[in-house]
Amino acid sequence: MNKKTFLLLAFFNINQLYAVDFKQLQILLEENSKQLELKKYDIDISNEDMNIVNSENYPSLTIGFNIEDSKSLTDNINSTSVGDNNLVNDSLKKSYSYVNLNYNLYSFGRLESKKKSQEYKIEAIKYEYCQEKKDLILKLLEIYSNALTYQIKIESLENIIEEKNRIYELKDRLFNIGDVTKIEVTKSAIEVADLYSQISDNKKELKSLYEQMIFLTNYNFSKNEDLEPLILNQLEGEIEFENSSNAKTLISLINSKKSEVTLYEKEFLPNLNFYSKYDFYGASDNSYKTSIDELRENSYRFGLNLTINLFDGFKTSSLKQKATLELKQLQTKYDLEKEKFDNEILISNQNYQMDKLNLENKLQNIQLSSLNQTNTKKLEEVGEIAKIESINSNIEKIYKHLDYKLNEGKLAYEYTKRKILFEGEKCIVH
Repeated sequence: MNKKTFLLLAFFNINQLYAVDFKQLQILLEENSKQLELKKYDIDISNEDMNIVNSENYPSLTIGFNIEDSKSLTDNINSTSVGDNNLVNDSLKKSYSYVNLNYNLYSFGRLESKKKSQEYKIEAIKYEYCQEKKDLILKLLEIYSNALTYQIKIESLENIIEEKNRIYELKDRLFNIGDVTKIEVTKSAIEVADLYSQISDNKKELKSLYEQMIFLTNYNFSKNEDLEPLILNQLEGEIEFENSSNAKTLISLINSKKSEVTLYEKEFLPNLNFYSKYDFYGASDNSYKTSIDELRENSYRFGLNLTINLFDGFKTSSLKQKATLELKQLQTKYDLEKEKFDNEILISNQNYQMDKLNLENKLQNIQLSSLNQTNTKKLEEVGEIAKIESINSNIEKIYKHLDYKLNEGKLAYEYTKRKILFEGEKCIVH
C-alpha cells in the first residue's frame, strides 16, 4: 500500500467516525422514545383489563367476622324487622363469622361478548403502537432530510464564497489599475457578505434540526458530526391502506364496538348464579372472649338465583344507541382515513416521478455547465476579466450541483418514506 492510498483510507475512516446515518438514529429512537414507552404501558394495561374480564369465569369466595354488643331496651323477646332494619331483642355479647361463595353459572353470552370486545381493544392498542412508531420514524425522517438539505446548502455556499472572494480580489486589483469602477468592487463585497449571512441563517436552522433529532433519539451528536445521505433506490410495489397499522387499528376498534353493541343487546337476557353461605355464631352475657370461644357452626344454605332485567329506566337502550353511533363514527373514520391515505400515496408517486425527471434534466444542466466552464477556462490567458468569467462559470456549476443534490435528496426522501411505510405493515407487537 503506497502512502497516498494509506492517507485516503485514513481520511475515509476519520470521516466515518464523524458521520451518522438515518438507520442508526431510527434504532435509537425505537429504543429511547418515551412516547413508545407510554404506548407499551397502554398494552400492559389493556392486558390487565382482560384479566379483570376473565375473573368473571371464577367463583368469588369471601369470609367475614363480626363482634357486637346488643342491648334491648324493651321486654320484647320476638325478632322484629322494619324494612332493612332488624330491631334488637336481646342483651348479649355476640360473635359471628361466615364463608360466602358466589358463582355465575350462565350469563347467556355476556361474558363472551366482553372477552371478544377486550381482545379487539388489545389488538387495536398494539396496532396503535405500530402507528405511533411509524409516525415518529417519519417525523425523524422529515427532520433528517431537512437537516441534510441545510448541510448541503452550507457546504455549497462555503465553496461559492471562496470563488466570490477570488472575484472580489480580482476586481479590487482591476479597480486599482482603473479597469473597473468602485461600484463593481462594492457589489462583489456585498455579495460575499450576503453569502455569509445565508450560511449563518442555514447553520441556525441546522442547529435547531439537530436539537429536534436529539430530543427524538436521545443521541448526543459529536462536534461537527455530519449526516450520511439517504439511500436512493427504485420504488417497488404498492401499499394498500388495508395493510397499514392505521387501518388495522380502526378495524380492531370497529370489531370491539360491534361486540359492545352485542353485549348491550344481551342485557335483558337472564343471569343465573349459584350461591352458598356457611354461618358460625357465638354469644355471651358479659364477655366478648367467651362469645368468640362459643363460636359454633350455626347454619348453611345454598341455592340458585335467576335475575332478569325488565326495566332500567332506558339506561341499557341508551348505552346501546351510544355504542351504535360510535360504531358508525368509526366506520366513517375508516373511510376518511382510506381516502387520505390513497391521496397521500398518489401525491407521493407523482412527486417521485416528477423529481426523477427533474433530476435527469439537472444532470444534463451540470454537463452543459461543465462544458461551459471548460470553454471559459481557455479564455483565462486573455486577461483578468476573462478570469472573472471563468470563476463565474465555476460558481454556476456549483449552483447546478447544489440544485442536483437537493433534488436527489427529495428522491431519496420519497424512497425512504415508502420503505418505512412498507416496514410499518410488517409491525408485530407481542
